[in-house]
This record gives sequence, C-alpha cells and structure tokens, in this order.
Amino acid sequence: MPLSGRKTLIILSIFILCAAGLSAETLTLDNCIELALKNHPDVISARNSVGVANSELWNAAGAFLPSLSVGGGVSESHYPQEIQTVIGDEVVSSGKIAKNYSLSASARLTIFDGGQNLFNYLAAKANKAYNKYQAEGSEQSLILTVKSYYFAYLAALRIKESREEAVKRGEEQLKLAQSKFEVGSASKSDVLKAKVQYGNDKLDLIDAQNGIEKAFADLAYVIGIDVNSDIIFSPDYIVKDYEGSENDAMAFGLTHYPGLLASEKSMAEAKNNLRSAWGEFLPTVTVSFSKSYQNKFWHVVNDLPYEDSRWSISTSVSLPIFANFSRYSSISRAKANLNNARASYYYAKNNVALEIKKAYLDMSKAREKLTVTEENVAAAEEDMALVQEKYNLGAATILELLDAQVSLITAQYDKIQSEFDYNLAVATLENAMGVR
Repeated sequence: MPLSGRKTLIILSIFILCAAGLSAETLTLDNCIELALKNHPDVISARNSVGVANSELWNAAGAFLPSLSVGGGVSESHYPQEIQTVIGDEVVSSGKIAKNYSLSASARLTIFDGGQNLFNYLAAKANKAYNKYQAEGSEQSLILTVKSYYFAYLAALRIKESREEAVKRGEEQLKLAQSKFEVGSASKSDVLKAKVQYGNDKLDLIDAQNGIEKAFADLAYVIGIDVNSDIIFSPDYIVKDYEGSENDAMAFGLTHYPGLLASEKSMAEAKNNLRSAWGEFLPTVTVSFSKSYQNKFWHVVNDLPYEDSRWSISTSVSLPIFANFSRYSSISRAKANLNNARASYYYAKNNVALEIKKAYLDMSKAREKLTVTEENVAAAEEDMALVQEKYNLGAATILELLDAQVSLITAQYDKIQSEFDYNLAVATLENAMGVR
C-alpha cells in the first residue's frame, strides 16, 4: 500500500475511534439515579397508585356537590277515533294517534348525612398522602440499590487497577529472578516461584476484568438500560460523610422517613373511616329541585313555554332504623382496621429507630475500618519496598518477597472493600433517615 494510502487509513481509523468515544455517554451517580427513577417498574407502579388515589379523592370531593340530570321523552297513544285539538280559534285534527313530548331537569343535594361525606373525603385525602409516601419510599429504596451497585462498580475498577499493578510487579520480579539466575545469584526455584506468582496475578487480573463487566451489567440493569450498551459510568465520586450524632439522625428520621409517614397517614385514614361508619346511624337530609315541560307538539316544548312548565322543590329526612346489622359490621371492621393501623404505626416508628441505630453503628465501624486499612496499605507498601531492596541485594529470599507482595495485594483489596463498605454504610444511614 502506498505511503499516502496508509496515512489516510490511519487518519480515518483515528477519526472513527474518536467519534465512537464521543458517542459514548458518561453517566454519573446522579444520572444513574435519575434513569432508575424514570424506568424502574416498581417506582412507576407506585406513582400510578398515587394517581388512582388522587382520582378517589376527587370522587370523595364530588359528594359535596349536587347531582344534576336532564331528560327528555316522547310517548305515543293510539285511539279508535280521530282526536281534535283546539289551538287558538282553530280546531286541528291530529288523527287517531296522540303524542306527548317532555323535557326535564333536576338537581339533588345532600345537606347532611351524619358526616359520612366529610369523613370519607378526609379518609381519601389521607389515603392519597399514604400512597404518596409509599411512592417516595419505593424511590428511596431504589436509590439505595443504585448506590450499592454504583459503589460496587467503582470498587471493581479499583480492584482492576490494583491487579494491574500486581501483574506489573510480578513481571518485574520474574525478570529479576531470571537475571539473577543467569548470573548464578538465584536458584531455578526462585524463577519458578516468581513465574507461578506472575501467572496467579494474571488470573486475578482476568477475574477483576470480569468483575467490572458484571458490576457494569448489574448497574445497567437496575437503571433500565441495555446491559450491552456502550454507556460509560463515571469513576469520579466524592465520598460523603455524616457529621451528625446518632440522636440527630434519629430525630431527623422520625420526622422524614417515608415509610413512617405513610403508616401515620394509614392510621388517619382508618380513624376517618370509623367516624364515617358511625355516621350511618344518623339521619340523612336531602333537597331536590326539578322543572319540566310537557306538550303534544315538539315545537311547542322546544320553545320552553311558561304555561307548559312545572317545577317542584322538596326536602326529605331519612333515619335508618334497622339495616340487617350491616352498620354494626361496618363499625367492627373499621375498629379492627384502626387497631391494626395503630399497631403498624408504632412498630414502624420503632423499626425506624432500630434501622437508624444499626446503620449509624455500621457507619462508625466502617469509618474506623477505613482508617485501619489505609494504615495497613502504607505499612504493606513500606514492607514491600524494604523486602524488594533486600532481595535485590541478596539479603532476602524469593518467598519473603512473594509474601510481601501478597500482603500488599491483600491490604489494597481490604482498603478498596472498606471504601465500598463505608460509602454503602453512609448511603444506608441516609436511607434509614429518609434522606434522598
């Protein structure tokens, strides 16, 4: 291939690679959370429940408004003789068939029903708030899940970096052992041991690469994108910390945790349902109004003549005396639901306190563990450098060198794991507190 042709091919290849890199979208943790809240079916279902509860609230509010209706009708009667009708001074024969046309409008309003409409409305309002907090709780659980997968992905990236360093060190040690063997300052056993360690390091690197792909697929799945997509998850993340005390976390959680607020609204709904059930024992007062037009000729009815109109207004009071024990059944059921809601609320409150306490203790432990692992890595790096220097001078064996390397790899892995545990512990505490 001519030189100019090869240059063109290289430039084209670079352009394609750059275009592919630009087309790959990079997602931060906030982007992942936003996508998950948009795509996850559990969140969608919870939000739809809020919409249903809102329609039920409108239905309950409609009970305070009058019901309106309009109607029209036509009737036809057959007679054996012709029917004559006087219109003004003229006698009109309409044959043996008589028709009658009518138009009507009516309104009905319940003035008092024992407070059932009011308490049903308050119960529906509490139910809407319950579903709203349930939806927020579903979102918050999903956010914690996304964070855990995101932190796992970051940890997998860090583990891969650590394994790459180990492979590089292993390769250098193998070369060093071979050169020392060639000059007679090391045995063949040193070379074999270094080769085995180098092979294990490469296998660990393969596991680390597979771990990244698995963590990527888990995160992609939970946020609702194709697990084989070319999305890039940003490795940049600022570690959060919680500086407050356990009492601060407890006070915040007891007033903000969605699950507890939902349980409180469920108890309010049950209270209003019980009050509505008691209203069935009280009288119901209604007012009705209607107006109608009726004539033998449609064109006359259509003009709404005053002389053909009729209107009426009525008020009724009804008091149920016996309803086959249905009212007692309603009250018993409402009381049981209220008792259940109260028990659930108090246990939910205690559960929030329990989860905050455990999450705070786990976070404190994870913070201390992170400090210890950082110190272990520093000590392992110092030991590795010291033993490496001794081995170079012939004052240490290959086993001591390999032990130092394994200790360093283990310390680095423990530090990465402690970082993951700490990030997740802070996220878990925030979730228990009701912090998004």
